[in-house]
Amino acid sequence: MGEINHFLHQEHSLKFIEDLEVVVRVGDDNREKKGVLHCVGCLKPISDGSAYGCISCDCFMHKTCAELTPTINHHLHPLHPLTFMSHGFEYFHCDVCGDKVLSEVHLYYCKICDFAACLKCGVAAIVGVALKEEALVKLQHKSHPQHTLTLQLRSSAFRCDACHTDEKDLFYQCDNCDFWIHKACTSLASTLKLPNHHHHSLVLVYSLPDNFYNFQFFCEFCKKYITKHIWLYHCANCRYFAHIKCALNAEQLSVPSDSLGTSLVEENVNEFLHFPMSDAFTDPLKLLHLEKVSLDDDGPTDISHWSHDHPLILNVEPQGNNMPNNGCGDPIEVCDGCVQPLSLPYYNCKDGCSFTLHKYCAELPRTLQHQLHPDHSLDLVNTYGDQYFYRCNGCFSPGNNFVYKCETCKFYLDVNCGFLPNTIIHKSHEHPLIQVIDPNPYCKACNKTSTSISFACKACNFQLDMYCALRSPHFLTHRYCKGHEIPLTYPPVEDHPEDFYCDICEDEMHPKRPLYHCHKCKNSFHLDCINRIDYYANVKEKGTILYSCHKHPLTFVRRKKMSTYVCFLCNLDISDRLMLECRTGTCPFRICYDCS
Repeated sequence: MGEINHFLHQEHSLKFIEDLEVVVRVGDDNREKKGVLHCVGCLKPISDGSAYGCISCDCFMHKTCAELTPTINHHLHPLHPLTFMSHGFEYFHCDVCGDKVLSEVHLYYCKICDFAACLKCGVAAIVGVALKEEALVKLQHKSHPQHTLTLQLRSSAFRCDACHTDEKDLFYQCDNCDFWIHKACTSLASTLKLPNHHHHSLVLVYSLPDNFYNFQFFCEFCKKYITKHIWLYHCANCRYFAHIKCALNAEQLSVPSDSLGTSLVEENVNEFLHFPMSDAFTDPLKLLHLEKVSLDDDGPTDISHWSHDHPLILNVEPQGNNMPNNGCGDPIEVCDGCVQPLSLPYYNCKDGCSFTLHKYCAELPRTLQHQLHPDHSLDLVNTYGDQYFYRCNGCFSPGNNFVYKCETCKFYLDVNCGFLPNTIIHKSHEHPLIQVIDPNPYCKACNKTSTSISFACKACNFQLDMYCALRSPHFLTHRYCKGHEIPLTYPPVEDHPEDFYCDICEDEMHPKRPLYHCHKCKNSFHLDCINRIDYYANVKEKGTILYSCHKHPLTFVRRKKMSTYVCFLCNLDISDRLMLECRTGTCPFRICYDCS
C-alpha cells in the first residue's frame, strides 16, 4: 500500500499519504492557506484525509481510484475489453447505469463499439471479478469454527447472525447449517477504540463470555438487553458492552432530547444540589432554611402554635444534655414537627412539657402546592397522638409527625419530602435528574422498585430512588472496617477481583452498580446493606413499655452514632434510629423499632 506505479502518472510513483494536509499559495502577497485537493481520476474532492499522491507534480488520487486497472471486462460488453481513459465530450451517458457524466472525468470506454462505463460501474465490475475469485475460496471464520462459509454473489436482506440487523448486503452462508453473516461482519476489527465513550480499547467477542451470565447487561448505546449469543465489542474489566453496529456508529449517535428540557437545565447546573454529599441528605428543611437558623434571629421569643395547646418559647442557647456535641453516646432529642435532630434555634413548651419544634418547622406554610399532587393543595396537619400512622407517598414510610395531607385523595407528604429539591445533579449520570413519582420505577443503583419519590432522566431511561440518590453519602463507616471510611464507588473498580460479594448479605454483587468498597480491607457492601433504610425515621415515640422479649422495661430513645449500637435481634446497626433499650444500668439490651 505504501507506493505504487500508476498508468495515469508514469513520471513518478505515487506514495500513500495517511494524513494529508494541503497548503497552497494564494493572492498577490503569496499568502498561505489550506486548500482542497481533487482526485485526477474522478475529479471529486479528497475529503477523507488520505490519498495516493506525488507532491512534486501536485497529482493526487483517491485510494479506490488509484487501485483501478487500465482495462476491464464487463459482462454487458463481452466482445472487447474497456480501457480506462479521459474523454473530450461535453458529457456522455453511461451505457451501464444511464447516469450523465461530465467532461474531463475518466471512464472505461470501447472505441470500436462506442460503449462507455462510468467509474462507478467500472469499479463494480472489478469488484465483481474479485468477488467471484473470493467465492471460490471457502472461509473458515472464528465465529463458526465447525463449518466452512461460502460467499454468495448476490446481495440480500436477511437477519445477520453476527450483528442481528436486516441490512441488505453480500453475505457468507454456512455450507452445512443455517448460519448467515454479512460480508462486512467477517472483517470486523478485533479491537476498537472509542475515546469519546470509553477509556479502554474494546475487544470483539462472538458471544457474551460465560462469566457474565449471572447478571443482565445492556448495550451502552441503544440500552437494549445483551443476549448471550450475539457479537459484541466489550471491555471485560469495566463490564462495558456494545452491539457491534452501535459501537461502529458511536460517533454518529446523537444525544437524546429530554422532554423536560435537559439541555436548558444543564445550562444552570451550578444552581442545583450535587450528590452524593458528605452526609446523607435527610434534613432538607434545615438546608433550605439556613437563613432562619442564625443564632442572632430577631423573631418573636414567645408564640402560640396551632400544633400545641401551650405557648412556646424560643431557645437560641443549648439546653441541658439534649443538644449536639455532648458526647457520642448521648440521646438525640428530635423535633416534634420533622422528627430530625433538634438544632438551634428551636421552640419548646413554656409550660414544661416535652414538645419541641425547630423555628423553621414552626414557620412552615399551612398549605402547599406540590408537583407530585398537582390537582389539589395539601394542608399541614399534626398527626401525633392519632391512633393510626399515616404513610408518606414520597418516601413510603409511616409517620406520626407533621404531614401535608390531601383529605380528598388520601395523599400524604411528610414535611421533609415536601421540600426535597425538584432537580439534582448526581455523579452517576451525565444529565440532571428530575423529581418524579413513577408508577413503574426501576432504580439503576439498587435494582429495586418502589412507588416512592425517584429522580429520573426520562431521555436516558435512567432513574434513582430517593435513598440511592439522596441518602447514600460519599463515605460511610462500618464495624467490619474499624477506623476506615468506606467510599461510595462507581464502576468500573480498577484492580479488583472478577467478582464482588457483599460482606453483609454475602450475595454476589452486580458489577455495573455502585457499591461501598473498602480498598484497605477489601470489603464490599450493597448500598442498602451498609446504609439500611430507616423506614421509621418519621416516627416519634416516647416513654417506657414492657416487652415480651425482655424481662425489664424498655425505653424509646435515639442515640448518636456509635459502632456498639447493634440490635440484639437482627444484629444490624441502629445508631441514630428509634430503638428500645433497657435502662437498668446492668443490662445492655437494645432492639430496633423494626424488630419491636
